[in-house]
Amino acid sequence: MFERRSPLAPQLAGGGRDGADGRRSMRIGEARGWHLIQIGAHRRSGAALAAAVGRLCGCALPSSPRIVTACGAHRLYRIAADQYWIVTHDAAVTAALARAITPDVGASTALTHARVRLVIEGAAATALLARIVPIDLRSAALPVGSFAQTGVQHACVLLERSDAQRYELYVLRTYAVSTWEWILDSAMPYGYDVHVAQTEQ
Repeated sequence: MFERRSPLAPQLAGGGRDGADGRRSMRIGEARGWHLIQIGAHRRSGAALAAAVGRLCGCALPSSPRIVTACGAHRLYRIAADQYWIVTHDAAVTAALARAITPDVGASTALTHARVRLVIEGAAATALLARIVPIDLRSAALPVGSFAQTGVQHACVLLERSDAQRYELYVLRTYAVSTWEWILDSAMPYGYDVHVAQTEQ
């Protein structure tokens, strides 16, 4: 199997910097150790897809297009009608879903190598993101455990609020470097540290 290499390796080695007040008010980095599968059902095959996911992941498909469904090692997102993302630590789930979701039911596509998962956390995380994404980040509009599909400059991203001061962004690998650089430029007034971490499901 090919080794997965981050497109951000040179950028991550660059380290952080102090803000205007000499402090570092957040951490910005890349999360690793996860797998992403996109699944979808053909017309009138939603029940069969839900049954396959229930057997393999132990949870129902989410009905909300905003709330993350968390169960065990898996997190599920409804990204469109009859289309879902599954983020998991269990590498075996990718192959298992490909076998379980037969062509007459729908499709299962591994997207792990096509996305980079960025993490922004700390006291200034919300203020930073308010400068770069065109959505309402107040807790009433984007509470912990919810997500939104939005954009950073020209790049489409899925943005999840995983804690009060922690956000995770799934970015297309093609735009990872430009998105990273835009984020760091916007973070300069606040100061930041750079880190790489294994995910904690």
